[in-house]
Amino acid sequence: MIATHFTFNRELRSLTVVFVALLAAAIGGCIHMWAQDIDTPIIIADGSLTIESRGVPWANWGGSGTNTRVHPNAGKAVTQVVLAMPGNNQTLPFSGQRCTVAVRYASTDITVTTGNNGRGLQVTSDFGSFHAGATNQHLAHNNATAKISRVTVTRGNQVVFDSAASGGTTITIHYQ
Repeated sequence: MIATHFTFNRELRSLTVVFVALLAAAIGGCIHMWAQDIDTPIIIADGSLTIESRGVPWANWGGSGTNTRVHPNAGKAVTQVVLAMPGNNQTLPFSGQRCTVAVRYASTDITVTTGNNGRGLQVTSDFGSFHAGATNQHLAHNNATAKISRVTVTRGNQVVFDSAASGGTTITIHYQ
């Protein structure tokens, strides 16, 4: 009886260990898959211009030279660009097309662009005109008094939005 009880307990422990290992692998796989779909938008907002890389610190971006930063996850794609401007709010959907967002702030141009398939996001600007912002995901422009003066959005080769701006503008580029 004692030998049977000992063998049963050992088998039960082995089954428990296998179950816990499988459960941990399943949870880890779900978290990994969920993390791949998470939106890491780029948010450009004026009134003391900031560029936020939500979810990805600027230190994790790659790039060549001082004027181009490349998002570390080239497999994600732009899904939409949301423009919030006084009297001109718009949501522009993207589905596998090249995305280019051009923003003019004071004498600084900021261009957010992707490859032809909407993937491989990069930001080009004079990053010497920026300093560290409130967090490691923010950059703040050295000129805190100007406003965004123009926003142009291109889908593929077609301009889908082109407008002057005069303050209170926020551009959110969803990348997932």
